[in-house]
Amino acid sequence: MSTVDQQVVEQNAPTDAFLKVETRGIEPIPTGERKGSSRDVAWLWVAAFANFVSLITGGLLVTFGLGVGEAMVAVAVGSVLAAILHCLLSVAGPRFGTTQVIASRQTFGVRGAYGGAFFTLFLAVGWFAVDCVIAAQAIGQLARLAGLPQGNLLNGVALLVVVVISILVAVYGHQTIAVFEKYGAFVFIAFCAVLGLTLLPKIDWSLQPSVHGADHVAAWVLGTSVIFALVASWFSFASDYSRYLPQRHSVRSVAGWITAGTAASMFLFGALGVLVASIDPHRGGDLIGLISASAPLALVVPFLLFIAAGEIWANYLDVYTAGLSALALNLRARRWAAALGVGLLGGILAFFAMFLSNFKDQYTNFLLITYLWVPSWAAVMLVDMFVFRRRAGPPLRFRGRAVLAWLIGLVLAVPFVDSTLWQSPLAVDLLHNTDISGYVGALTGAGAYLLLGRR
Repeated sequence: MSTVDQQVVEQNAPTDAFLKVETRGIEPIPTGERKGSSRDVAWLWVAAFANFVSLITGGLLVTFGLGVGEAMVAVAVGSVLAAILHCLLSVAGPRFGTTQVIASRQTFGVRGAYGGAFFTLFLAVGWFAVDCVIAAQAIGQLARLAGLPQGNLLNGVALLVVVVISILVAVYGHQTIAVFEKYGAFVFIAFCAVLGLTLLPKIDWSLQPSVHGADHVAAWVLGTSVIFALVASWFSFASDYSRYLPQRHSVRSVAGWITAGTAASMFLFGALGVLVASIDPHRGGDLIGLISASAPLALVVPFLLFIAAGEIWANYLDVYTAGLSALALNLRARRWAAALGVGLLGGILAFFAMFLSNFKDQYTNFLLITYLWVPSWAAVMLVDMFVFRRRAGPPLRFRGRAVLAWLIGLVLAVPFVDSTLWQSPLAVDLLHNTDISGYVGALTGAGAYLLLGRR
């Protein structure tokens, strides 16, 4: 075969196929390589929320003092509000043909987008470490049930297995992840349906709130906020998984399917967490212990497998986006090599979190740091896309007004934070321990850019 013929074959070879290493990085996807449907991307997001973290987050609402009915309404409200922003960000995929961070260059400029790229890398690697620890702990519980000797050696081996499997799929890339996520979603939904039916007789449907007055209102708002926060942690990932969609896909199609997949999955799994926590409200924060004590052993074993598998499935997205974000920060490497590198970094952080620190406290602080910056960043980008209707073109080096609006939203959100890392007197005293920093950041960031961006 001649050199010219070989080049033609290579150009025509698929760059994004199942179990083949994806060759595209952060450059826009050419029109000839666009494929798939909005429904396919929706299934990916169904799987992203079909995991134990969603159950935990839903269960938290019971620990806040909410009754079952109102807690489920709070889950619905937080899910829908965040899903709407998430789906609109996903529209950047078919519009610009590239990742969320690179698409944000249209709004913030090339240099202005570096902040979002850094925080997204930090967010993705951090979530990877968190999910690895949760999955390894579930495998450790399975080993205990099997009678294997407990200890750091077993936990270390479990963590190593989780890290390797998570990195491997992400190294293959977009299409391999999409296939795993789609079929994983079917399995996770089916299992949780079985779990819910098994525990149905023990669920306290009539559970009443344990807080009243202003504290009751504050607890309900806080409930919507934590659900919103979990979905918002994926905002800067959104178009990474919609960028292969053909540009002809309408905003209505992309937004409709992704809203439905995101909101429905978050609601179903968050609501299940509420129902399970109602069995014993005093243990609502310990769903593993609660389910282990309430369900038969024949269900506990697959439940622990569900925890491990669900977190690994989420890790595919974490490692993939972390690699793309590293490329956006001018890392000189192929996409697969970047994914491998950040995956190994996340594995080291997971080891530290599991063996050398207080995991619960580190997790709480991590959530605050990663969540605080996202809402105002996303809001500014959405105003730019849908109000000012900015389309693909050579981005400026730096768009100061957009960056300023983002920072205004971030700064104004800080007084509404209530966390172990920082408790604002305003959130504690006036708002009765309610953290609404995400809502404030999104609204003030959007408002600031509406004023600044028109000039």
